[in-house]
Amino acid sequence: MTRLLMLVEGQSEEAFVKQTLAPWLALRGVHAKPVLLWTKRLPAGGGHRGGVGSWDHIRKNLSPLLADSDAWVTTLLDFYGLPEDSPGFAAHKGRGPAYKQVAGVQAELAAACGHPPRFLPFLALHEFEAWMFAEPAVVSAHFGSPTIAAKLAAEIPDDGGPEAINHGPASHPSARLSRHCPNYKKASDGPTVLAKIGIPTIRASCPHFSGWLARLEALGAPA
Repeated sequence: MTRLLMLVEGQSEEAFVKQTLAPWLALRGVHAKPVLLWTKRLPAGGGHRGGVGSWDHIRKNLSPLLADSDAWVTTLLDFYGLPEDSPGFAAHKGRGPAYKQVAGVQAELAAACGHPPRFLPFLALHEFEAWMFAEPAVVSAHFGSPTIAAKLAAEIPDDGGPEAINHGPASHPSARLSRHCPNYKKASDGPTVLAKIGIPTIRASCPHFSGWLARLEALGAPA
């Protein structure tokens, strides 16, 4: 089975990988292990995990993963809130279609790490929580409120789907979910709802996610 190390931004992403994505990939011959990003390590041991402070933090977390010559490496970080000092961020953000922007930054991240052949950088467009908009009815049922589905559906752009929900500080996917869903808790509700929605529905509505998933699935195919 192909080994895949996945650097994830926070506990929500870590839970999603463990509960939903890793089992899906395991059936296709890929053993995916989430590695939660450390933002600060303390001299005495331990430190703070989750969140992204700077490109240097990301790079330092990637280094030991890329040093494992027997494993493929990918990332699950948000394009929204990515540190502005990240390679290619200033050159691509806000220029052209969102799918082109994020593809450009991903390519720059690979280049900054020396283009390791086993490195497949991925940034969720625009945010991990956008995938919850793939099926508003499931979100509505989860929170026990029949009015939520229509509110979330109205937030989805006609051109681009859930992944086109924009970068604004009050309008990114997580902010919209918090506005419409009572008692929404990112770390618990997000992974649970995504498990209920399921991989097939997410990939059908989110082409950037679908492209990444196809590349990960292909790692388990016979050479």
